[in-house]
Amino acid sequence: MADNNSDPVLTDIMEYDELHYFGNADSSAINLGGVITELTENSNPTESEKQYIHQKSKTVNVTGFSNEFPITMDMVKNDIVFEDFYSIFYNRATGASAKRDHYIVNTWEPIQDQENTYKARKIKQTVEITECNGAAGEQKQISGSLKGGDFVYGTFNTSTKTFTENA
Repeated sequence: MADNNSDPVLTDIMEYDELHYFGNADSSAINLGGVITELTENSNPTESEKQYIHQKSKTVNVTGFSNEFPITMDMVKNDIVFEDFYSIFYNRATGASAKRDHYIVNTWEPIQDQENTYKARKIKQTVEITECNGAAGEQKQISGSLKGGDFVYGTFNTSTKTFTENA
């Protein structure tokens, strides 16, 4: 019989337990994405398939990823991240002008002995806002995707808004 004292306590991880911060155009500030209503992480693995004559089935290998985060945001005046993303859409920014650092912070994984510091990932992504919409009498929204990039793993301090890459 298992000792109940050694069983782990199962805790639901909620959407609000994962924080999304974004660097601005010149990387001088990092701000919490405060008016995001939907954000989904898709790894979009790329694969190679191979089948040799002695095999009945193909072998599939993951060769990379095409990271994408579909996003929807409420249009809220003076929200720094919304205004930055909307300016990318409004001005039809391209290339480096549409890239932003995206920090994904797992608040359910605190770093021991480091106050307000959590396990995190950083990824440089292209902000691709494709729609600005709204229905009569409702708040307007923008939507699109954050695309591409490779993850850098580390920690993020939510008080100082500082990302530290793992050694």
